[in-house]
Amino acid sequence: MHLYKEFHGEMQIKEIGQMLRNIVRKGENFKILTGYGSQSSISKSKNQAIKCLINMKKEGLIKGFLPGGLKQLLSTTSLYFSDKIKYASLIKNDVDYDNEGIIFVFVK
Repeated sequence: MHLYKEFHGEMQIKEIGQMLRNIVRKGENFKILTGYGSQSSISKSKNQAIKCLINMKKEGLIKGFLPGGLKQLLSTTSLYFSDKIKYASLIKNDVDYDNEGIIFVFVK
């Protein structure tokens, strides 16, 4: 899975949505590196990427996405529960599986 590092401080927040849409057009699953955030909050780049990915999933542009750091069992009310069930087997051996700054994106 290709890792895009540009989301970690190399672009403005307002550019994240367009960059994600451009990458999705390639038709391959990928992962992005965002900011990690502080212990008390989520990073601005990660927050914006998640917002954009939620919209892209609703629009049918992507099949799903999972933020890294989800090794723990999620409850059935979690936003990521169904995607974790579907895609965990694809990424469980990925070196970034438990990385809080990574978001896995599933296009196909």
